[in-house]
Amino acid sequence: DRLSSEGLARAMDALDERSREVIFARYLNGDGEGNLAPKTLQELATRFGVSIERVRQIEKKAIQKMHEALKGDSDIIEG
Repeated sequence: DRLSSEGLARAMDALDERSREVIFARYLNGDGEGNLAPKTLQELATRFGVSIERVRQIEKKAIQKMHEALKGDSDIIEG
């Protein structure tokens, strides 16, 4: 099962800009050749000027928000 592009867009819309950037960098960041190139917590901590633990907290809360935004919408799952 995969999340449809509509579902992903809806989930990402539930996030503030920094949370969106963290999720994109950790899970959706490509290297331009079709390969995933996720950023490390350290890279994001340096980018945002916060601790690694704070980035982890932002990531965790963002995933929870995305889950809540999609709760009950079984039509957004493909497969």
